[in-house]
Amino acid sequence: MKLTHLAITGLAVITLIPLGIPTTANAKSTTLPRTIRSHTWYRLTDGSQGGFHDKTTFKGNHFTIKVKGTNLRYHWHFSGLKKRTATTYYGRLHYDKKHSVLVKIKIFSKSHFDIVQKHTPNLAGNYTGNETYGATIFKR
Repeated sequence: MKLTHLAITGLAVITLIPLGIPTTANAKSTTLPRTIRSHTWYRLTDGSQGGFHDKTTFKGNHFTIKVKGTNLRYHWHFSGLKKRTATTYYGRLHYDKKHSVLVKIKIFSKSHFDIVQKHTPNLAGNYTGNETYGATIFKR
């Protein structure tokens, strides 16, 4: 009788222990705010480059850039977006299956935001690009 009771107790402990172990989970990825999603934007360049004025359409975390004056279309998307503050997001921008960069998305208003790469050429530090040099500017 004692042996049966001990076996049942042991079996119960073995099956219930995994329920008591806390699980660790990564923070869930988020999407861009509604002020950016599902709108048409115009991609501009920083002050050091020539004039882009490409029409860009966002749908969720995916967006399509139509290059002005050509039939070229680029399909890019964000992954792993994390909201740091109400106006700052961090994530990875995928240009295609093999090429991606870490980026910071800085929202200035409902009609203006910038995408800054983590490592901007000729600048020291992370995410140091700005509208004068290194950022991709989007305006409505």
